[in-house]
Amino acid sequence: MKNEEENEKRRITVEKALELFHRENESLTLEVDKKSFYNAKKNNENNQSKSSNLSILTIREVALKLKLINSEAAKKWIEKRGIRIHKFSKQNIVYEIEVICEIDKPFVKSLRLKYPLRWKKIYRNLVKDKNVYELLVLQLEGELDYVPTTKVKRNIEDEKLYNDLMK
Repeated sequence: MKNEEENEKRRITVEKALELFHRENESLTLEVDKKSFYNAKKNNENNQSKSSNLSILTIREVALKLKLINSEAAKKWIEKRGIRIHKFSKQNIVYEIEVICEIDKPFVKSLRLKYPLRWKKIYRNLVKDKNVYELLVLQLEGELDYVPTTKVKRNIEDEKLYNDLMK
């Protein structure tokens, strides 16, 4: 009789098993979340302390930075912007500075349109990283603003004048 009671106590019902599973799963999720937060914080501190090195991002990290759902969308965004994807240790990576510049570029272009004489100073005051500022200014200085062109028909007199000047 005693053995039967002990066996009954030892038996795990389906409800008990599910309850146990959920309890263990919740604590596991919390532990994983805490670890992820700690690792992300540690990586961020390391990236800031290593200002002399170029930091890299995986495609997944770019997706998180862009608030995209999947890595494929991030990969398409990267390719569309002309950012080179490097293969390193079976992992696709990109340089973080290139991603940041591409994220900031539309904003800086609008600044350049609104404040043609002061856009560099305004952007310099807003941007956190001096290297990002310098790279983006270099990229945009090389870009010409769109200037509409018109074709003018030349008459015979204009052609003669042009030919005389070119001699």
